[in-house]
Amino acid sequence: MLKNDKEIGNNVLKILVVNDVFPHIRNKTTILFENIVPLIKKKLEVKVSWVITDDYGERIKVTNPNYEVFYLSDYKNAREILEKIKPDLCYHLAGANVPDYAFMLVERHLKIPNFGLADGRLDYFRGESSRKRVLLEQGKQFFEKKNVGSENKIQTHRGKNFLKKCLFLIRTLRSIGKSNLEIVIEIFELIKLFYGITKFTKLRTNQKNLVNVIGKGEFNKKFYCDLMFADGTPAGIDFLVKSGLKRENIRTVGNQVFYNAFKKRAQISLKDNNKLNILFITANLAGGQGKSNFSKSRRNKMIEETITSLNKFHKKTSLVIKIHPTAENYTEYKQLLEKFENIHLSQKDDIIDLISKSDVIITPVTSTAAIIALIMNKPIIIWNYFHVEQDLLLRTDTVLECKNISELNNCLDSVESFRKKNAEKINKLIETTLSYGDSSQIIANEILNLLKSRKPHLF
Repeated sequence: MLKNDKEIGNNVLKILVVNDVFPHIRNKTTILFENIVPLIKKKLEVKVSWVITDDYGERIKVTNPNYEVFYLSDYKNAREILEKIKPDLCYHLAGANVPDYAFMLVERHLKIPNFGLADGRLDYFRGESSRKRVLLEQGKQFFEKKNVGSENKIQTHRGKNFLKKCLFLIRTLRSIGKSNLEIVIEIFELIKLFYGITKFTKLRTNQKNLVNVIGKGEFNKKFYCDLMFADGTPAGIDFLVKSGLKRENIRTVGNQVFYNAFKKRAQISLKDNNKLNILFITANLAGGQGKSNFSKSRRNKMIEETITSLNKFHKKTSLVIKIHPTAENYTEYKQLLEKFENIHLSQKDDIIDLISKSDVIITPVTSTAAIIALIMNKPIIIWNYFHVEQDLLLRTDTVLECKNISELNNCLDSVESFRKKNAEKINKLIETTLSYGDSSQIIANEILNLLKSRKPHLF
């Protein structure tokens, strides 16, 4: 049970975290708090209140004594939640997100300090999808049903969930005294900012053969925090500033996820079978990331072709298919794989653990998971099924490209020798483009310094 304030004393630090998934599901936010809460607890007792924005009706029991969970769907507006929890500090993942913005507005109104993570890394692709294709894919997603894992069958339409969030924002604007006209203006400004995210120009960096994609508009200008931690190169930080964030509020830190991968890099996992263990990492490009011909039907066809080819040419294989923990639908994939045998579908398992147990990685595009595999010295095949233009790992020649299904068998046979031959090139890419390191103590110290200036009564 969570200790109440009287048991803890007056120096309890209450942190409100807005997150789209439950705290036991590993993503950048949950990993961050897993690492920094023990460090902050050396100075202050900590109570973390997680506000889950995408629960889709699911409810969980919290086991971490420092955590409690609230559900956005149970409240009318952000002010209602903030006045109930009375946090000393709030957290957001910086970016264009309706619920986060609703909370940011009230935090500024009530003068509650906040901090967050911002992504300053180089983009994985150059170019952009046509706006028509992006709008079509987003329209399809609006009417899609989504569930949040293998163990629950609760489903709801994405569009319905999004409209509820918009209504939550409108009620929040009213709660801080905005007039109907001001609310209409605010919503139109947000639409313009969201629309601007899909418009890009190219800015060449001082790193050879790499391009950083910079948005034309300051699409992040409304989504700033008092303190923001960003992983990335100087060019990546420039991107954040050009997107509307304040440079003086940004602290450059190492990527904790990449750091965890480096810790595993030197560890050799013992094989528990005599099979070729293949990890297939999917990609969801429906939002228009990169210029490609992605569609769900093509994605399904790619997976079917992969499994059929492996069954035909590589009898002694073990295949795990890892889908995105929040952006993809477990039920869709489960139905797709019903006609195949001995395929393990994973959504919530730790990606570093899955990669560690694998011999070969197959994926259609560069992603954070693919970068983790690269760090962990795993041979990687990018099957460029969607013809993504200027993929980071392909354009730097650090992974083996498979252009069609007939090549997959040969790629599996030669991918390890490719990795060894290009080891120097791979290591150079990692050293020059990735920001990694154990940043937990730095982040904890910066948070404590912010609190000493804004909430001195806690000390």
